[in-house]
Amino acid sequence: MAFTFAHLADCERHLPVIAAWQQTEFGYLTPSITVEQREARLRESLHGAGLPLTLVALDDDGRAVGAATLAARTITHPHLTPWLSTVVVPPAYRGRGIASALSLHVADAAARLGFPTIHLFTPHNESLYRRLGWTTIGTAQLGGTPVAIMARPTRSVNTMSGFL
Repeated sequence: MAFTFAHLADCERHLPVIAAWQQTEFGYLTPSITVEQREARLRESLHGAGLPLTLVALDDDGRAVGAATLAARTITHPHLTPWLSTVVVPPAYRGRGIASALSLHVADAAARLGFPTIHLFTPHNESLYRRLGWTTIGTAQLGGTPVAIMARPTRSVNTMSGFL
């Protein structure tokens, strides 16, 4: 399957389904956040410039197959910026390199915006991100779940260039 990337501002029709994916995948970490609040946060990406910025992976037919956001802040370490946030790929599309490619595209977007480093937290995918050049810089608890806090230079060697 081939896929391309677009700014959410250019394919706004996918916003409700991406919010639903986020709620399904990450709702347990922040149970007080509703799908409507996730939609409102995604709408902040529709300006098309600066942060937040949401990228959508699209298949050949224009269907959304994943999404990720570059956010100014997150709930674990508000003093660090920016953050790779809510990387989500529905189960039917996993294992095809979409999440990896999205994370690298978001890091490239951070570099274009002048950020030398990008951060993330992950409860499950530390090894995936390590393969993509991320380093664990700490840990935290989010909703009772341990998460790894990771960082990556935005201008490092891209080992996934075949996906870009």
